[in-house]
Order: sequence, then structure tokens, then C-alpha cells
Amino acid sequence: MRHSESGNAIFYIFVAIVLLAALSFAVAEGSRSSGKTLSEDRARLAASEIISYGDAVNKAVGMLRLRGIAATDISFAHPDADVGYGTYGTTPTAEVFHPEGGGVTYRLPPDLGIATAGTAYLFTGSNQVENMGSVCGTAACSDLLLLLPDVKLEVCQIINVILGYSDKNAVPVTDSDTDLTLFAGTFTNIETLSDEDPLLASRAAGCYQDLNTSNYIYYQVLLAR
Repeated sequence: MRHSESGNAIFYIFVAIVLLAALSFAVAEGSRSSGKTLSEDRARLAASEIISYGDAVNKAVGMLRLRGIAATDISFAHPDADVGYGTYGTTPTAEVFHPEGGGVTYRLPPDLGIATAGTAYLFTGSNQVENMGSVCGTAACSDLLLLLPDVKLEVCQIINVILGYSDKNAVPVTDSDTDLTLFAGTFTNIETLSDEDPLLASRAAGCYQDLNTSNYIYYQVLLAR
């Protein structure tokens, strides 16, 4: 009888060990799954914030144009921005980040969305986007763009998912060069974007890989010319 009781005790201990191992495995798998989901959720949150900011600046530029502000007078000056954009408050009604102008709050992109800390949104007038406005190979056809030049790959992919033309695992399209000259009232003709892959042609916003730097770049057309 004692032998039987001893055998039963060993059996129950063995069952308990098996159940504990199964529970530990389930918890570990759940943690991994939660971590993956959290990572995807964070990437989507960052992507959404970047797109929303691009939309806000785009609407502000459109509003300034409706008020009669010339394209060459639009200013992205701000105390926290690069001095290359000019001096904040010089022409308040033409300034995107001034309360009397576009009224947009100047801010940096979300840390979760960029590969290098401190990377800022850039505003350029030296690139043409294929099939947006006119493409003539001169400064007269260069578009006013918002660029974010160092987006994380996974965020770049989700940006394109949100914009509706690729799935989350799709490799971003590529372009040979992007000019990052800051816009301070003068349009120049240096590069044409999205002319090497039809996926981005005619699209006002998107994310691609610049082959010259290997960086992933988000763009938003603010003014097609």
C-alpha cells in the first residue's frame, strides 16, 4: 500500500512538472507574441503621426496660397528650425509655423519613427515628383516638399500600408537621389523623385529608399508646380 502511495505521489509530481513546463512555454510564447504586436503597434503609431504632420503642413501651405501668398514667399522659419529657413517673425502671415500664418506647431518627428535621434523634417524646393504638377526639367516645375530623411524601415513600410499601396512586408521602392537643400524662397531643379519606380509616380506622399544614402525617406508634396 505504501509502495502504491509512493508511486502515485511520483506520478502526480511528474504531471505537475509537465504542466508547469507547458505553462512556462505558453507564457514565453505569449510574451514573444505580445512583444511583436507591441512593436508593430508602435511602428504604426509613429507612421500615423508622421503622415498626420505632413497633412497638417500641407493644409497650412494650401491655406497660405488661398490667402494670396506667393510660393516663393512661403517660409518655414522657426526658432527651433535650421537657420537656413530664415528668421522667424520676419513675414508672419507667410510663415507656416507662425500663429498669424499657417499656425502649425513646429515639432520633431517621433523618436520611434526615425533611425537617428534629432532628425528633423526638412522642407525643400529642389525636387520634382514624377507626374505631380509639371515635370519640365527646370526650376519652374520643382515641387515644394516636406521630407523626413531617416525613417526606420518598419515605419517606412507601414507608412506605405496606411497610404494604401503596399503590404507591411513589401520592400520600399527606391530612387537614386534626393536633394535636401532647405527651401528659403528659391526653387531649383536638382532631382526628380519617383521617376524610377511607377509605384510612387503621381502620388502626393509616400516612403522610399534613397540609393545614394540607403536611408528611407518619407515625402509629402506641399505644393505641386
